[in-house]
Amino acid sequence: MPVRTGAAPESVHRVTIEERGSFCFATCSCGWFAPGRRSRDRSRRDASEHLAQEGQDVPEG
Repeated sequence: MPVRTGAAPESVHRVTIEERGSFCFATCSCGWFAPGRRSRDRSRRDASEHLAQEGQDVPEG
């Protein structure tokens, strides 16, 4: 699991999906990030898996 150095850990993870060109990226406030994906659905799944690993509820949607 890639982690950015220097990121302050938070107790609440805030995951966002960002689009850049034809790629989507899932990133989290804890510094975690997923590789660029062409599929928005796969980026959302990456984010959900991260939240599940951290023991947080995965939002419906």
